[in-house]
Amino acid sequence: MYCPQKSKFITFVSLFTILAGVLVICGWLLNIDALKTLIPQYVTVKFSTAMCLCFLGVTTLLTQQSPKKNIRFALITLSIIVALFGLFGLLQDLLQFHVVTDQFFNGGNDTLTNTNYSYNSYATINTSICTLLLGLAFLLLGYKQQKIQLIGQYMLHVVTLISTVAIIGYLYGLSLFYKFSYVSSMPVHTASLFFGISIAAAFLHPQYGLTNLFTGSRVGNQMARKLFLPLELIFVVLGFLRFKTQYNHLVTLEVSIYMLPLIMLVICLTIVALTAIWLNRIDEKRSAAENEVISINSSLEKRVAERSVELTALVDKLGESERRYRLLIEHASDAIYVLNFDNNFTEVNASMCKMTGYSREELLQLNLVNLIEPGHLKIDPIVLSPDELAEAVIKERRFLKKDGTSFDVEVNVKKFSDDRILVIARDITARKAMETELRLAELKFRTLAEKSMVGIYIVQKRKFTYVNPRFAQVFGYSQEELINAPSAAMVVSEQHRDIALEHIRARLAGEIDSIDYEAIGQRADGSLNWVEFYGNMVTIDGEPTIIGSMIDITERKEAEELLRQSELKYKLLFDSNPLPMWMISKDDLSIIAANKAATRHYGYTIDEFLQMNARDLRIEEDWSAMVDSFNKNTSDSGDQGIFKHQRKDGSIINVQIITQDIVFNGRPVRLSLANDITEKIKSEELLRKSEANLQTILNTTDSAYALFDKNLRVLAYNTMAAKFIKTQYKHEQDGADLPADYFPIERFPQLEKFAGQVLTGHHVSYEIDYQQPNGDTMWYDVRLLPIIDSNDLILGLMISLYDITERKNAESDLKAAYERIHAQINSIKTMAWKQSHFMRSPVANLKGLAAMLKDDPGDATALAYVMFELDRLDAVIIEMANDAAIHED
Repeated sequence: MYCPQKSKFITFVSLFTILAGVLVICGWLLNIDALKTLIPQYVTVKFSTAMCLCFLGVTTLLTQQSPKKNIRFALITLSIIVALFGLFGLLQDLLQFHVVTDQFFNGGNDTLTNTNYSYNSYATINTSICTLLLGLAFLLLGYKQQKIQLIGQYMLHVVTLISTVAIIGYLYGLSLFYKFSYVSSMPVHTASLFFGISIAAAFLHPQYGLTNLFTGSRVGNQMARKLFLPLELIFVVLGFLRFKTQYNHLVTLEVSIYMLPLIMLVICLTIVALTAIWLNRIDEKRSAAENEVISINSSLEKRVAERSVELTALVDKLGESERRYRLLIEHASDAIYVLNFDNNFTEVNASMCKMTGYSREELLQLNLVNLIEPGHLKIDPIVLSPDELAEAVIKERRFLKKDGTSFDVEVNVKKFSDDRILVIARDITARKAMETELRLAELKFRTLAEKSMVGIYIVQKRKFTYVNPRFAQVFGYSQEELINAPSAAMVVSEQHRDIALEHIRARLAGEIDSIDYEAIGQRADGSLNWVEFYGNMVTIDGEPTIIGSMIDITERKEAEELLRQSELKYKLLFDSNPLPMWMISKDDLSIIAANKAATRHYGYTIDEFLQMNARDLRIEEDWSAMVDSFNKNTSDSGDQGIFKHQRKDGSIINVQIITQDIVFNGRPVRLSLANDITEKIKSEELLRKSEANLQTILNTTDSAYALFDKNLRVLAYNTMAAKFIKTQYKHEQDGADLPADYFPIERFPQLEKFAGQVLTGHHVSYEIDYQQPNGDTMWYDVRLLPIIDSNDLILGLMISLYDITERKNAESDLKAAYERIHAQINSIKTMAWKQSHFMRSPVANLKGLAAMLKDDPGDATALAYVMFELDRLDAVIIEMANDAAIHED
């Protein structure tokens, strides 16, 4: 079905119809008359009719399930089966032929002898019509077209009409449709089931046909529902009186005729009374609603008058706030502009004009789309709908200047209550470049050890067993003092110490494996700072151990607290800027205003600032240049450069000064913003030194090193690597080259395979040989290692090659010497064997012949044998001597 209505009534009727059909089928199968009739003393329900009722009940029940492909197929199949049953029954009645459907179940006991009947299994013509119409209706309701569904709905209404007429016929004792067939009319229980299933099916699509009249929520629909059942009661009562008069003779015809108008009068009066009560309730609700509206209007008029007075005062405050807001916007160092929901500029400040290169008039004629790089706009389209801007949104964009150059900005987008959009943009091109440099530096330095800028600690038995210098530095202790401390919680303040001890206990007890929490730390001098601890529980030498890291988040916490307070109190006003700002009078260089950031950064209080001169912040060497700068007028805000400032404690810092000349309270003043870049300069210098150290290490080692990204693009290599490529591949290495450009074809697949293993976290090592033009062989030990960042993300791989030719040659020589020694041993074994076998026989014979000559010295035969054995012995000795000479060679 296409979006059928779900209803408990439909489910109940479906289950009841299935139950009735199953009972009749069981009666036919088991030959139980009580089940065949369903109601005692009534006509039996045919087997084919019971099957159709079961199928119709199942079909209706399936419409209450979630729409699935299998369910839709079952609905269509069952509907076709029901329609075929109805069609065959109708053809039997019209064409007088018999398709043996029920004959198998009546056992031949119910065959009629009347010549007008062949079998009593024929369904009545109105039953067949209802079955056919129901099957076709379910098929049509399954289509998505409304017209086809409407035809199916009216087929259901026809079934309802036929079954209703049959029921009324039984109430009045009249047989229907005799002129259409030779069988009896539809049984009353069959008509009732058809009536129920047609009504339930009609409720699947209540928006079609007559069903819509009774299912709507309007007054007419409610009236139809209330009047329909009482009107039906009139026909039931008439039928009941007719039935009792004709068959039971409870009352006479005259009495029944008298009672008829009386009962109709009572029913009509009841209908009128119920309708009047219902309409009176509606009128009472309407009157109450009108009175409530009148009361609400009165209260609203009073509230409007009160609000008008308040709004007048607020308008005056708003005017003053608007003036101060525009002053701050215009002289802010960040670019600020206001858009409408069509992305058109409605306001821009001077910083925005300077950043983009357009004048204010040009920007006000442009759309935001004109300033965003097309490629970036395609990837990240503009979304300025009210729903998307319920809260402030911070993201990065790539803008185009008037001259066509692109630059990166960070935008903070917030919707005003009047559906305007405020955007604060900051040029982050330098920051993005630095981020790129830092990522490359991290890739280069990742494989080498360097001092961690994060505090590292190890805790066993609730005491530190190791802390790195950064950890000790954050808390102002030496490493030895912390390691010898009685408890690891001594670096946590009293208010958070119990929490820290509980976290240590839980991890050492094995209740949790890792934890991340923030706490207030306590330095050696008693001062407090904010720190963030990360720790995991491991086992070292059988002892539960906590290994973790610590980050000093004091500045972040202070910045977060400052930002939160500033946003709540002042928002975009002067004191909300996190960088030091002050107003300096141009005539006498006195400081007439300073924000809280300046007091924190320079150590002076606001009152102290107001008593100071601009010279007090500069070193003496810069005074002359500063005076010359104040004598010049700068209508536009601009970067004045980098200068040295002196804090209250005497420390010197490098700051970037951005200024704007304005008129404040009638005095020419200069609004200055100071950006402390001391740490940035130190970081850049440290980065240059570290990179130089790395290059020195790589270029002085005797191993070849090369760093690759995940696409096997060369990121860095040392001189030994360039020498190896030039010697073995006859190629001059270029940074843009890929290994596939010069690697031997037969070796590159193996390199790709090993690189794939390394990029999944494995280490690969093997030995490889290269044949030289002079016939020699060069051997190298090759190792491939993954490059992993602090988040365990694999960024690329490193390949190292070490020349092991001398070692391989030594191994080859050792193997040859071993083979020669083995040959000598075999030769010695042969000589020993000859000594023990070839010499033994002549010596033994000589001993025997010597005994014979002793007895008879003149025995010539014995003497001849002695000479023969002596020759044999001499030949063996000569052969052994030759073997020895060969061995010496």
